[in-house]
Amino acid sequence: MSSDTPVWMLAASCCFPSGPNVALADAALRSQVSLTRRHPTYRDRAGIPVRVSSFPDSEDRIEGSPDAHRWGWLARHALAQLTTSLAPHWEALLDHPRWLWLVLPDEQRPGVPTDLPAALRQAMTHELWPWSQVNVVRGGHAAGLLALEQAHNALREASMRSGEPQPLAVVLATDAATDAESLAWLDAQNLLHGAHLHRPAGPRAIAHGRVPGEGAAALALMSAPDPSRFRAQPWARVLGCSTALEPTERHGQRPAVGAGLSGAARNALAQAGGGRPPIGLLFSDLNGEPSRADEFGFTALRLGPDLRDGWQRRTPALVSGDLHGASGVTNLAMAAYQLSKLTTQQGCLVLSSSDDPLRGAALLASAGTGNNLPLEVQAWR
Repeated sequence: MSSDTPVWMLAASCCFPSGPNVALADAALRSQVSLTRRHPTYRDRAGIPVRVSSFPDSEDRIEGSPDAHRWGWLARHALAQLTTSLAPHWEALLDHPRWLWLVLPDEQRPGVPTDLPAALRQAMTHELWPWSQVNVVRGGHAAGLLALEQAHNALREASMRSGEPQPLAVVLATDAATDAESLAWLDAQNLLHGAHLHRPAGPRAIAHGRVPGEGAAALALMSAPDPSRFRAQPWARVLGCSTALEPTERHGQRPAVGAGLSGAARNALAQAGGGRPPIGLLFSDLNGEPSRADEFGFTALRLGPDLRDGWQRRTPALVSGDLHGASGVTNLAMAAYQLSKLTTQQGCLVLSSSDDPLRGAALLASAGTGNNLPLEVQAWR
């Protein structure tokens, strides 16, 4: 194979409270259904319960300190869904090495369990997934795009080695920022949407900010000259993936004009070359923060000539809550699912900002042979 061998997304999965699998997540996104509840113990600075998006927990672990087992449960759920989606390919994949990119938040972030990497490695141990390589990528919201970029480049390099089975790469991310320690950290920065501040006239709710959530997502990637090499049609093709650094500080005096996000998007488009399909979908990770909206607005303005007339924006955080380190991979999984249902060639650009300077963008394309039933119908079949 050559260095320009395409990288395909064979399948993907995601889970969060309003979308426990990728089909239901797509239905929630299209119908704008979100599941939130008041935190059972944490109160904001005005003594009012804050709103989170979390799975029901009979043991009330959400009330206590960060629990690595909860993160492992989310990761196993995403991997199990991915395994099911890969069933048509499974027999042909038995002899292929498995590579794992595990996306986790920075260890310095409040609320992150200290034993998280070891717990996740144990949770990912399964006879169907004998990992020959495990890579841990830590960071913020855009860390999933960095992991995809690393996996994409590694698969392209592996495709140049003839005579060897091509590896199956899995990018998996999990995050849960719904414990009291995480909420206190966000509350101190005025980042909790709807949290209250003391004012002389009485408590006032914060209009901006995020609704913390929890979830996990996974992508299965492999390189091949064309999709006919696979037992079933891939969900999408990865045309380009890039990361860049944002020069403007998030809390600085200069306005956020999306220089880093625009640079990552331009690089992803350049990797795809001139023969890319029209971009009709734009996935953003807008989460209620003004700086994110500014970055996205300036970036979309710069991308205007590359977007198809009538392009549509998707904002998964409206239904999933803010998934922090898992948001990038979740958005990629939902984008790939929508592309897998299209009967025509179309491009989808996934953009990812972050609390840290890292920005990411990925350009996906549909295979063009999906089911032409309305996506709302397909999701419930």
